[in-house]
Amino acid sequence: MGIETFSRDTLFSGKLVIYQSRDGYRFSIEALLLAGFVRLKKEALVADLGAGCGVISAILALRFPAARIVALEIQEKLSRALFLTVSSNGLDKSILPVRGDVKRWPLKAGRFSVVVMNPPFKPPKTGRLPPDEENLVARTESLANLSDFLEAAWELLKPGGRLFLVHSALRCAEVLSEMRNHGLEPKRLRFVHSYPGDEARFILVEGRKGAGPEVRVLPPLFIYQKPKGPYSSEVARFFSAPEEGLAATFERPPSAPDLQ
Repeated sequence: MGIETFSRDTLFSGKLVIYQSRDGYRFSIEALLLAGFVRLKKEALVADLGAGCGVISAILALRFPAARIVALEIQEKLSRALFLTVSSNGLDKSILPVRGDVKRWPLKAGRFSVVVMNPPFKPPKTGRLPPDEENLVARTESLANLSDFLEAAWELLKPGGRLFLVHSALRCAEVLSEMRNHGLEPKRLRFVHSYPGDEARFILVEGRKGAGPEVRVLPPLFIYQKPKGPYSSEVARFFSAPEEGLAATFERPPSAPDLQ
């Protein structure tokens, strides 16, 4: 498998180089938004499950240089892209690429402070299926479903550890329910819309292992200002200064009434 089978793409004005398949699975904007949503403490140990070409891990290494990340990917070609992404950015001391299965996680249980995941969105045998195996595995639950990913997250996280994930907004109720079923209490939730007035397309969720019930619903994130328009100010700011992440907070404006 030669390097010519991959494209060499750049992010954030050349701060990162990402290798990905020319004719197979290619990352989408939700992966970038998840990487901007993540919050890490200094020197966190992170597991990136279903890491693909390594775009999320690479952005996290850029945002949090002291973090150590184990990036797990099952597919051979994507694993090769992952290794190329890590080496081409000089991130060998920050990211450890591992080829493996989330259902057989070759990682030490109870060791990680954070797990991040962008799992397949579509249940198997629903809708139009991708024509190639690489996209089929990456985009549909053909090898591992949501429960498999959450089970791996619960096993890998230490008590109080945090999970960050992105998923389809159509499966929001299922995602939150399954997280609770696996002992991962949702703590922050943000709906992602293409533009104001559009229905939610994705959800960004932060959960905590063994936490009590209380979830904060953050302000919505709009990717674009309008249909076919420029990026929203928040997304544009993230793309120009990725180290800062996405900016949304849950602070009440000074003039807002106290509703309690």
